[in-house]
Amino acid sequence: MTGSAEVGPARWARAVGHGLYRSAVVTGVTGVLPAIAVPVAFFGFRFARTWSADLSAPLAVLVLVFVGEIAMTLLWTGAAGWFVVAFLGRPLSRAARWAARRWLGVTVEPRYNPVLPVTRMATGFWWNGYAYHESEREARRRASLDARHHDPQLRRDALWLLVAAVTVLPAAAAPLACLAAGGYLLTQAGLLGCGIALCVVGLAAAPFGWRLLGPLGVRLLGASPRSLGRRVEELEAIRADLTQNQAAELERIERGLHDGAQARLVALGMSMGAAERLVDEDPDKAKQILAQARSSSAAALAELRSLVRGINPPVLAERGLVDAVRALALDAALPVEVRSTVPARPERPVESAMYFAVAELLANAVKHARASRVEIDLDYGERVLTATVTDDGVGGIGAAATEPGGTPPGTRPAGSQQAGSGSAGSGQAGSGLAGIERRMAAFGGVLRIDSPAGGPSRITVAVPCALS
Repeated sequence: MTGSAEVGPARWARAVGHGLYRSAVVTGVTGVLPAIAVPVAFFGFRFARTWSADLSAPLAVLVLVFVGEIAMTLLWTGAAGWFVVAFLGRPLSRAARWAARRWLGVTVEPRYNPVLPVTRMATGFWWNGYAYHESEREARRRASLDARHHDPQLRRDALWLLVAAVTVLPAAAAPLACLAAGGYLLTQAGLLGCGIALCVVGLAAAPFGWRLLGPLGVRLLGASPRSLGRRVEELEAIRADLTQNQAAELERIERGLHDGAQARLVALGMSMGAAERLVDEDPDKAKQILAQARSSSAAALAELRSLVRGINPPVLAERGLVDAVRALALDAALPVEVRSTVPARPERPVESAMYFAVAELLANAVKHARASRVEIDLDYGERVLTATVTDDGVGGIGAAATEPGGTPPGTRPAGSQQAGSGSAGSGQAGSGLAGIERRMAAFGGVLRIDSPAGGPSRITVAVPCALS
């Protein structure tokens, strides 16, 4: 009996202590906006009132002046609120999500727009996903600003700060205010009873007031429901990614032709000209030059074939996805086992995108995973084509599944695309995963990654499609 009598008060005291601490944290997180906006409004209105303090004019003019003072006060207050939302909205919302997850077990995941990478076009201008710019620095700056401007999650963060300021803040601050007021009244003569009452109310409310963070956080701190506007923004982001991928591919082809086949063909023409001049004077030397020219032509043809295979591999066009992946496995530097249950060929654009995604994942596994073997599984079911690449390497990618358009429904640890050592365990591999993710998003596909530290790494690419 004595033990249980001691447990009850101890548990209550611990709950009160935790409640006071959490109330203070929630008050600090939700009170930043009113702490800045309210003084600005108060002193701004007082300053505006000085404009008409000694004004003698008809009533209509005084009313008009008063309306102007109110408008200026609202303008200054709005500017202060915009400053808080623009520069502190995201970290304050992140702190609120942390508190909700840590103390209430409520996981709320946002969906912020990523800052699109910039790409230098063949014209010399820089494309940032929204517009062309003359310098890389300006393109990156505008990309960051445009990502914020077009991000509906930031607008939801602003809505959260406004709603929390009039709901969560009073509920969380009430216990602290009661204790502060009660403590003050205890020092005043004749107000002992009121002080004790306020202290009791504050202690009793401490474990509960801050909990309003949970239900409101679920509704306002998470990603906004998908709407037509949201889908349009996703399609615009996909279009920007496709534009960048197309520019990069054209630049690769141009560089391959210029540095490889074109240079060899120019040298071949010069060699043929030299042989033409020497054919009568020095036939043996002309024969040597022609032999070198024949070797150069063979090398140029091989480079052209390699370039064509990179654009549209013949084995993919002739035999389909499964045989093309098996050909990749045969050329790999480590043992690769391919299993397939795909009964027919998918649509050509999907087939090409899936082939290059598997090729990228296999190359990453060979280069970065330190694996001894790789398994590739191709499956089709419920109108979804999936390719899973599993290696027995060191793992440690730690990225979560992503939805179409590169929007994570779960937690993606910071820097997960740049850190780790699994199938994408380097900066190069991370950028490769991002490229796969963007290409699959164009078809409504997803990229799922399971790569615990120590391995094995299992990366799945899934895209909805029909078979031919």
